[in-house]
Amino acid sequence: MRIAIDVRSLTAPHKTGVSIVADALIRHMAAMEPNDEFVLFATGSTETLMNIPTYSAPNISVVTAPIPNKVANILWLLPGGPTMERFLPDQPDAWLFPNAHVHNTRLPYVILFHDAAIRTVPECFTLKDHARAWAAQESRTFHNAHSVLAVSAHSKKDAVEYYGINEKHITIASLGVDRAVFLHREQSSDRSYRAAYDLNRPYLLWLATREPRKNVDSVIRAYTMFRNTGGDAIPLVLAGAMGWNMRHITAALAASPYRCDIRELLYVPEKHKAALYRGATAFLFPSLYEGFGLPVLEAMACGTPVITSITSALPDVAGDAALLVDPLNVTDITQALHQLLNPTTGEALRTLLRTRGLTQANQFSWKHPAHLALTALHSARAEA
Repeated sequence: MRIAIDVRSLTAPHKTGVSIVADALIRHMAAMEPNDEFVLFATGSTETLMNIPTYSAPNISVVTAPIPNKVANILWLLPGGPTMERFLPDQPDAWLFPNAHVHNTRLPYVILFHDAAIRTVPECFTLKDHARAWAAQESRTFHNAHSVLAVSAHSKKDAVEYYGINEKHITIASLGVDRAVFLHREQSSDRSYRAAYDLNRPYLLWLATREPRKNVDSVIRAYTMFRNTGGDAIPLVLAGAMGWNMRHITAALAASPYRCDIRELLYVPEKHKAALYRGATAFLFPSLYEGFGLPVLEAMACGTPVITSITSALPDVAGDAALLVDPLNVTDITQALHQLLNPTTGEALRTLLRTRGLTQANQFSWKHPAHLALTALHSARAEA
């Protein structure tokens, strides 16, 4: 079977959510079905197309079209415009779309549904994000799919509620974690990487893109309240790429009397994230909404105690292996910090969460969603 995969998400300079998922699925599907051919397709500038990872598997090929994405999107939105498969040398049997983008195909396709965040927390998105979602005609794209793979049970519920997708067409394909990277054992390079930031000592970690939905301003305010109420002088590390609308973050930092103990790191490459997780005393991720929550799973796989939200899909991912908080309640987050760092009982709680987290993380594997994607794609071809 020849499977075409839209990999425009992999042309971004930094890997985040969708691109991490797309890359993992490609590698695992190709390994699981060596007789299938996987054709990766992307448009973009010559510079951005160079960001597509290199794949050594013999059944993976890459086809690129050096067309600006804005132009490609216009072409695919035009009535009677060219289909995506017209850019490929050979006709594929089906498409896999890792996310809802502007598509134009006459072939059967399988698509991943990550979340309904743009509808549940619209204020957390830019006008450009809303315009992109409108152009992608998301509802129609999901409804016309042969199969929809929801990344969590919560995502499936939101797909039905906010997009009206028939739940019979939705399969829950929980995401995984790369255990070759996110290990709980300290690696030889960890200390040298952390030494560059003076982090071979206890610290609290928040790691995500700095945007409103990730709720970093509440983390800063909770840390300030924790210190004001007798908490240890443990540094807080904020790591991750710059996003947008960071005025609340800037204000929270400026208002904290402990600004000198709040360390800021920019984008952290995938190969270094695990070193930060493993060195952290605790990982804070009180996001306002997540369709899955990969950082929680990554941190638990690294043996790091987690504080995360009681909302959206995060309780499903965390199970009983994290402290769950109301992300809108700074006092709630502060109290969780006091629990984890209590001088008398904190160590026992951290040990318990560390053990439970490793057990919980072991339940998730990239082989599971890869197998479900392959099953859906083969079914799409058979029923075409």
